[in-house]
Amino acid sequence: MALEALIRGKDGDTPTTYFGSLKPEDVYSADLQSKKTAFAMASALGLNGKMLSVNLLPMTLVNEPDAVSFLIDEITAHGLVPEQIIVEFTESEVISRFDTFSQAVKSLKAAGICVAIDHFGAGFAGLQLLSRFQPDRIKISRELITDVHKSGPRQAIIQAIIKCCASLEIMISAVGVEKPEEWMWLESAGIEIFQGNLFAQACLNGTPSVAWPEKK
Repeated sequence: MALEALIRGKDGDTPTTYFGSLKPEDVYSADLQSKKTAFAMASALGLNGKMLSVNLLPMTLVNEPDAVSFLIDEITAHGLVPEQIIVEFTESEVISRFDTFSQAVKSLKAAGICVAIDHFGAGFAGLQLLSRFQPDRIKISRELITDVHKSGPRQAIIQAIIKCCASLEIMISAVGVEKPEEWMWLESAGIEIFQGNLFAQACLNGTPSVAWPEKK
């Protein structure tokens, strides 16, 4: 099982609201510094060897020169190990200086940190990211997951993603799973890792209870 640390405002506001309240020049520094808080909370809550996912804007690795060493130092400082950590990048942000980004990703992986593409299929850079660097896993976007059991086109797209990732030896997880029917179709298609309100709902300043639904 893995837990995910999500950025929220003081009143539980979304990351979009949080980053929107910052000056543009402060966004990437704030994004990086928020991981220090995530690791501190994980340490206080006691992960006991569980995996922890943190979200990072791709351009944070480009605009913050010491981002990789900062992450590694903070992981160690809070009693965690790199092998516990999954760094997730969304595909919704345009990545400039791709060589710098790719080199930083290689450094993360060399340190033992797992690298993932979040919301795969919701943005415009997914296939480019797959072609330019090989993540350890992808998380299929909720937009493709919703009512997949009733949508032939979505089923075809997800089956193509599964086949592609199998060839590249990339793990797949499905996010935003809210209905048993979605889960059952995805599992029958070969996906084994799931995230969504069907299993656990996000909560503020804590960890959610996890329930595995029963098949009918």
